[in-house]
Amino acid sequence: MAGGQPRAPRSEIAEWAARYLERLDQPFDDWEADFFRRGCSFLSRRLATGAASSWRSMTLPPERRDEVYSGPLAARPLTVEETARFRDMLQRIVREG
Repeated sequence: MAGGQPRAPRSEIAEWAARYLERLDQPFDDWEADFFRRGCSFLSRRLATGAASSWRSMTLPPERRDEVYSGPLAARPLTVEETARFRDMLQRIVREG
């Protein structure tokens, strides 16, 4: 892939999709929702390294977040529509695994 990250093998993407799918059933704060969206965006493009990076950011304890990130966040909860769309996409990726 010229100028971008190489796409990860299907099995690696499926593993990350399964992890994100499992996390989808738990509550999110705004920080977690923002990085969940980012991770799903990477997964939709089959970029495991981006999904992994978003996961690490998403799972940072609240007391560490300001130390490592100061950029803008979407700061909004996941909507019902987003949740359904992400669930469908993640389930499809896992099935294709």
